[in-house]
Amino acid sequence: MHTLLKSDRPHPSVPRQPAGNRRATPAGQAAAPAEPPCPCASASDRLGMVIAHEVNQPLAAIALHTAAARKWLCRAEPDIERALESLALIGAAGRQAGDIVRGMQRQAAGQPLETAQVPVDAAVQDALQALCWPMRKNGIAVDAFFGLDGCRITANRVQVQQVVSNLLVNAIEALAAGGGVRPPRIRVETRRHGGEVEIAVADNGPGIAPARHARVVASLAGSADNPADTGNGSGLGLAISASIVRAHGGRLWFEPGAQHGVCFRVRLPVRGHAAAGRSFMKAFTT
Repeated sequence: MHTLLKSDRPHPSVPRQPAGNRRATPAGQAAAPAEPPCPCASASDRLGMVIAHEVNQPLAAIALHTAAARKWLCRAEPDIERALESLALIGAAGRQAGDIVRGMQRQAAGQPLETAQVPVDAAVQDALQALCWPMRKNGIAVDAFFGLDGCRITANRVQVQQVVSNLLVNAIEALAAGGGVRPPRIRVETRRHGGEVEIAVADNGPGIAPARHARVVASLAGSADNPADTGNGSGLGLAISASIVRAHGGRLWFEPGAQHGVCFRVRLPVRGHAAAGRSFMKAFTT
């Protein structure tokens, strides 16, 4: 079963800030030499990086859709249908941001990860829908093939969508930077693989330069101190995604595209053990 994702209306892209930048210490502020460094500083810094990175996209989407709704309503002949569509997307983005923050608060407080029976194809479709405008703006065609036929896994739906969204954003950034095959395309595919489900996100961009392979591998291994830069479509979001996948008992890796670009693959167990395993935030900040 396959579906070609289409968007027939051009829209401005959702702005996105570069990932992985730490906040600089203000000039003139220095720790007293006699005091040892706070052991929590590194974890706190990483927690701030994660929150800023993950809520950036839904917050930016809220601003974009608000401007769009105003535009449709202020026309000589208001387009009520499009305005209502924009308002619905504002609500969805707001719920997404709230869910992300609440999930991180629970994990920071040591509470178990909330899991449910997640329909994987539906979660992937939601992530695609949320990012269809920046893909349309950059002229990116998306081929989506859903082969799970309603299969559900034990997981946290918000975090599954975070993983897919991060991989899609990386692909969008790589294709927008140019250097690949034209027209730019992203291929998303889901399928069953034994007792696991697989989600693949591939693009026909420039791929990952050999000199950057080590940094991408470090991001996949969970290094938050030196994540791969975003110039090749991989950044802090990749390290976050890898940590989420590991917390769900799965794995995330990449391989060269069939002809061009790169393909990231996620495999998650159908009957996950995320609730009993190490939380994503604990794995990422320690």
